Amino acid sequence: MINQILEVAGKVDRLARNARAQDISILLAQSETERIHQIASCLEALDPGTYLIGSGPYTQGVYSIMTDEVLLGRLATPLETPLDKPVDIFCQDVACLIPREVSRYHAMVFRLGDAQKRYFVRDLGSSCGTFLNGSKLSLNDPSGGSAELSHGDVISLGPSHVNTYIFMNR
Repeated sequence: MINQILEVAGKVDRLARNARAQDISILLAQSETERIHQIASCLEALDPGTYLIGSGPYTQGVYSIMTDEVLLGRLATPLETPLDKPVDIFCQDVACLIPREVSRYHAMVFRLGDAQKRYFVRDLGSSCGTFLNGSKLSLNDPSGGSAELSHGDVISLGPSHVNTYIFMNR
């Protein structure tokens, strides 16, 4: 039985590596200008509002922020006990079926204010940290690991900056 499992694990590994290489090949087949224009067309089509634009390979997508709190994280792997906590936006950071940088309950984007809404990001005690524009949020600073967001800010779940979101308020 262990040989069958090792055979399947080897196939998963080979297919995952090949798929990532193919994905990069497809991505680079277009010019940078073409890619930027396609992305801009997508963003222009969005209704006015507040969004997280997933720009990493495991975060790709457009996520509308329509509530006071949005939780970022990932699902449990087969080796982990699921948490009894809700997550609104899932990052698929489970390369080779194990997590690399994203905690299951990683960060929160939240808004404050009635007339003039202000948005913030907070690390939720994640194991690899939450970064805003390259700077790690610290749970030990007076803000408690929170920072105010501005249009165009980059939120990274983990230090490699692979799992990223761009904050867009239009």
